Amino acid sequence: MSAHPLSAPSLTRCPWLSGEATDIVARSGQQRRTRGELCDAIRAWANLPLPPDREVALYDSDPWRFTAALLGLWHAGRRVWLPGDALSETVAQLRRRHLVLLGELPGARPTPPPDAHVTLAPELSPEQDAVVLFTSGSSGEPTPIHRTLGQLEAEVAAFERHWPLAEGVVISQVSHQHTWGLTAGLLRALATSHPFGLEIVTWPETLAEWLSNVPVSALISSPPQLSRLPGSTIGMPSRGPGRIFSAAAPLDEKAAAQAETVLGSELIEIYGSSESGAIAWRRTGQDTIWQALDDVRLRSDGARTLLQSERLPRPEQWHEQADHIQLLSEHPVRFTLHGRADRIVKVAGKRVSLEGLAHHIEAFPGVLAARCLTIDHSGGRIGAVIAMAHDAIAHDHDTRRRLISDLRAHLAGAFEPVVLPRFWRFVDRLPVNAQGKLTRAMARHLFDDLDDRRQPRWLDIESPDPDQRRITLEIPERLAALEGHFPGRPIVPGIALIHWARQQAERLFDAPDRWRDMRRVRFPAPLLPGDRAVMTLSRQHDALTVSVRSHRGQHLQLRLLGVDPATEPRESS
Repeated sequence: MSAHPLSAPSLTRCPWLSGEATDIVARSGQQRRTRGELCDAIRAWANLPLPPDREVALYDSDPWRFTAALLGLWHAGRRVWLPGDALSETVAQLRRRHLVLLGELPGARPTPPPDAHVTLAPELSPEQDAVVLFTSGSSGEPTPIHRTLGQLEAEVAAFERHWPLAEGVVISQVSHQHTWGLTAGLLRALATSHPFGLEIVTWPETLAEWLSNVPVSALISSPPQLSRLPGSTIGMPSRGPGRIFSAAAPLDEKAAAQAETVLGSELIEIYGSSESGAIAWRRTGQDTIWQALDDVRLRSDGARTLLQSERLPRPEQWHEQADHIQLLSEHPVRFTLHGRADRIVKVAGKRVSLEGLAHHIEAFPGVLAARCLTIDHSGGRIGAVIAMAHDAIAHDHDTRRRLISDLRAHLAGAFEPVVLPRFWRFVDRLPVNAQGKLTRAMARHLFDDLDDRRQPRWLDIESPDPDQRRITLEIPERLAALEGHFPGRPIVPGIALIHWARQQAERLFDAPDRWRDMRRVRFPAPLLPGDRAVMTLSRQHDALTVSVRSHRGQHLQLRLLGVDPATEPRESS
């Protein structure tokens, strides 16, 4: 760990206002933006006429627009709510709070034009309410977390004391709408006068292009992005980022070692929470033990984990954490993690740890990761979402039943039968959001067929390119469409497959009531209850090609032509 820098980074002293107007404050491979441009945009947002009695919510996927808006609103004395996405349910919650919507949110105020005539205060108060972030919602509904400017500044300063940034751009693979992307990826760059990236560098090909053309001081990432890296250095530039930082979800040792090899840089994994910010760090490829950051104090009484930090609202108070730890030393504070403490539930009067249940499932051969949750549909019985190796996933009714039976037998030695999962969903990978989190809402979506017997189990969606979607689905034995098709040997009727294809195409390509003219319809083989299949939707201009295939072969081939509802002739009255 490096020595303390001579001067601490600051957000309250507004370093984005200091320096020459021609200084580069943000860049991509080809594009550069200057301090003068940023200051004009900040002034415009600071002068935006807004109702004095209402707070604001900002969502913008573009780092430049987001930064200008956030800093401008801070200079206007505003606290800014930062939702993790712009989905309809999220927007509805923001509207229920009577927030003014900004950025890319539906019905948002337009972006103001640059303005060079507003005077901006050279300093902001550390007590200013800066942002409202949200927990991931992994154990329930996302909870708002309030952070002051001073708390954000203290976290940035802690990062810089431990790992001072070298020359270069701070680039991010995670969203600035989340606490990790905001503090480590954006605010740290601003506070230390390093350029930030003008785009979220999502894919390995884009990352390789950045590293080839731009000196990178730090790569802010998370396990989903690092897991996409190629298995070798072929195609990757010899110059890597100064350091790689990963957070927001657990990173396994193999992925960490591969990332360090492919990128040729040291990888630091950060452990923390939305409520507390960054807590500890480790070199995942070298050590399983965590070391607390220098402004964090931890203690454990066996049942609870307690934390003190200058970055919390009451620094002198011990705050309870959601994770169990085992302290190994106090100077420095070193510990091992042992799962969340807040995921204890009662099933039929019996207490069970959802973390413990998932941990035991992960010890079963072929299981890569597991997550357990309670399902309201069944009065609180447990559902299990299990990511499995491809060759271990069941593809039909009989092998699925055997797999579930084997899993139950595996768990029977440690858990009473009544608390074992009643519902099982097998996936190639756990679905996660942009921050690498599996939220309760995302996990619960895998069980939607319990509430709507007309639907299959929608398990996974891949997007190889903008015009193609590959959707993994599974046929429930209780699917409503099976009734009457046929007694003693049920099959999925072809009309149900067509309906699902149109439904998914309209949703995923945002084209309601679009594809209705069917051509070249074929049903080569029947799809049976319990079968696992892949539906491929390929869009070409105004046509959609659909195929459904499983281990049994092809089940649907179809071409749909587009019909524009706005131009379709109406029947005369």
